[in-house]
Amino acid sequence: VPSHSTTSPRTSVALRRPRSSPRMSWAEVTAERAGTADVGVVGIGVMGSNLVLNLLSKGFTVAFYNRELDIGENFHTEHAPKFDAGKLLGSASYEDFAKLLKKPRKALILVTAGKPTDMVIESLMGAFEKEDIIVDTGNAHFKDQSQRAEMVEAAGMRFLGMGISGGAEGARKGPAFFPGGTLSIWEDIKHIVEAASAKASDGRPCVTMCGKGGAGSCVKMYHNAGEYAVLQIWGEAYAALRSTGLTGEEVKAVLKGWKQRGALDSYMLDITIEVAGKTDPEAADASALVEHTADKIGSKGTGLWSVQVALEVGCPVPSLAQAVLARQMSMTRAERQKNCGLIGSVVGAAPVSAPAGEERDKLVEDLYWAVYLSIVASYAQMFQALRIVDKEYGLEIIGNLPRIISTFRAGCILQGAMLEPMTKAFEADPDIPNLLCAFREEIKAGMPGFRAACARLCLGAEPALVMQASLGYLVTMSQQTLQAAQVVALQRDVFGRHGFNRLRDDGTATEELHHVEWPEMIL
Repeated sequence: VPSHSTTSPRTSVALRRPRSSPRMSWAEVTAERAGTADVGVVGIGVMGSNLVLNLLSKGFTVAFYNRELDIGENFHTEHAPKFDAGKLLGSASYEDFAKLLKKPRKALILVTAGKPTDMVIESLMGAFEKEDIIVDTGNAHFKDQSQRAEMVEAAGMRFLGMGISGGAEGARKGPAFFPGGTLSIWEDIKHIVEAASAKASDGRPCVTMCGKGGAGSCVKMYHNAGEYAVLQIWGEAYAALRSTGLTGEEVKAVLKGWKQRGALDSYMLDITIEVAGKTDPEAADASALVEHTADKIGSKGTGLWSVQVALEVGCPVPSLAQAVLARQMSMTRAERQKNCGLIGSVVGAAPVSAPAGEERDKLVEDLYWAVYLSIVASYAQMFQALRIVDKEYGLEIIGNLPRIISTFRAGCILQGAMLEPMTKAFEADPDIPNLLCAFREEIKAGMPGFRAACARLCLGAEPALVMQASLGYLVTMSQQTLQAAQVVALQRDVFGRHGFNRLRDDGTATEELHHVEWPEMIL
């Protein structure tokens, strides 16, 4: 059984104990219904029910199974009349669910990630036959999906781990999908998945086969890690703009101006604009909702997994890591409040007057470039990690990377204008050392402002953790020589005789380790 697990907002109702109720006609498997469903869905919580409605709206006949039968009956009663007779088919058991499906059977799992998903897979394997297809759509660790793929394939069936981006609204209107698993599946199921997916501006479906094993879940993991980072960057931008003396409405106006410039136009900017201008409907003074919101950020685990795996394979991802740490520190609210009472007055920045006029305009422009280049740096880390993880685990992602990035363009949390030049960069040079190299002109234009913004934020009130980490990544990963690293390499030789790589005359490093004599130093 896979060891990683996380909770999911999709649903857990597919695994609850069924309430005793007589078998209803909505769940009967008649000769007319048997073998007519194009696809099946297990679990009709928020995500599952919306995906069922999406598939129905595309003309497919859909079977569903939900272990809590009264929920299944209510769903069928509410929605079956909206579609042609026989298009929405309910079932009261996994065996009946299997009877409703055309062969090879295709089932999408939308239940809570982790152990509940494993239980559903086991039940489906008991009811399905060879060549049938089991698709898990949860936020799962790619290593777990690779194990599931091996288990299902060993039984002669086929498995797809397929992450979904877009939330409940995306599931209904068209999300982005990230499939990976048994490669032969794609020809059998792609017409269904492509029809249900979001469509980019050029009409292309926002889905492509990412690779084998857990490739789809690996892409979704790093998609989520990038989401963590960019959401945090926009949160830091809001806080930084407020620190200049701008009101929430003025911040909203600045963000709208940035959106109009084009490059930062994105879904995550749009929702930040919405947050910045939202008033609290429960506040008598119509004050901003953000002022009445607890500073605690939840998470589901995918961001942490992504950082852990990146570090395991030796890929630095400081912006992604700081985004995870920012969420973790936000959850220590009680400790932070106690610390504030004891040391807050000496840690806090000295009060300064809010800038005005041209000075404020310059700060806003500097912050624009800090946001821009921080997002570039975060995406660079995300894609670099995918490339290195793929080499380590043989998921066959790299060759599909340009197409994968292009699937982020609609129905997806990451959708935004910046993805277009990123896609073109990997198409033009699949072996580009780092995505940063494709943004040379933007870095040249924005680096002075980026440095100035981060310097001011260091002296101001709330630190910008991901922006600072992004600056460090950009500078460090473009340095010819890291002096601090030279010192630490020798420190390790002093206390542990670990050796160091010596620089040759041409500037290259030796493969073999060297040692020098150091004096005895007693700890």
